[in-house]
Parts: sequence; C-alpha cells; structure tokens
Amino acid sequence: MEKKSKPEITKTKPINIMLQEDLIKRINAFCVEQEITIHEFVTDAIVEKLNLVYKERRKKGRM
Repeated sequence: MEKKSKPEITKTKPINIMLQEDLIKRINAFCVEQEITIHEFVTDAIVEKLNLVYKERRKKGRM
C-alpha cells in the first residue's frame, strides 16, 4: 500500500491595502478572464516582482 504524503501547510496572514477603484476593476476583470482568484493574482505578482528585484541585485553585484 502506498503511503500518502501530507500536504505542505503554509502559514498565512491577512494583508489589507488600499487601491484605486479603476485598478481593482482591472484586477477583477483579469482574474475572471484567467479563471484565477485575486489571492492567486496578488501572490503571483508579489513573487514575480521579488524575483525580478533579486535578479537585478545579482546582476549589479557582478559588474
């Protein structure tokens, strides 16, 4: 019998931010079109931005 692995549990905390209404409408429309949640969109956007910043810092360190 195959042993099932336990799913990884990630701790989360709520975050509240103020955004312009037009930006919220654009985010909502994009998420509906892509069939993703706003939570997924925001998480992906933050991770993508942090990865980009990290890459830029590494490039500057090599010069």
